[in-house]
Amino acid sequence: MLTQPRRVCLNRAVPDPASIEAVRAAVEAIVPARGDRPGGAELHVHVHVVDALDRFLPGFVDLTAMLLGAYAVDVRPGASFTELTAEERTEVLRAMSLEDNPDMRDIVDGLLVFTYGGMYSEWSGYEREAGALRPPRAWEAVGFHGPSEGHPDYRES
Repeated sequence: MLTQPRRVCLNRAVPDPASIEAVRAAVEAIVPARGDRPGGAELHVHVHVVDALDRFLPGFVDLTAMLLGAYAVDVRPGASFTELTAEERTEVLRAMSLEDNPDMRDIVDGLLVFTYGGMYSEWSGYEREAGALRPPRAWEAVGFHGPSEGHPDYRES
């Protein structure tokens, strides 16, 4: 249940702040920080996920948050999704992905795809204020050196 009216921006309803926080918690569970490597939450990947989900289907962010919350009470009665531990959040995502309903699996797939896309694409290396694109930290962590211009034998001179 929304506690405040939805704001509208450019003829689109803006997701509720509590819904955005639930997506941030899901992103944190999907790509947690490890040692000195930042996770999805530290890189603000949830901003990408919220934007992608909302562009795909307006209102989908609020629906996703509502479902995360509904499954959270099965894991820990009385707790919201954001109050769960990382392991409990993973349990919620796993339970949702095991549902017979393909729409439920699509919700989890959307969270996974957009989270990994935001984490490992150039999105996390783009500094919006400066308008600069830097190699994302995740690329170095996985040994990716960025796009190449192709194999030298196949380039035109």
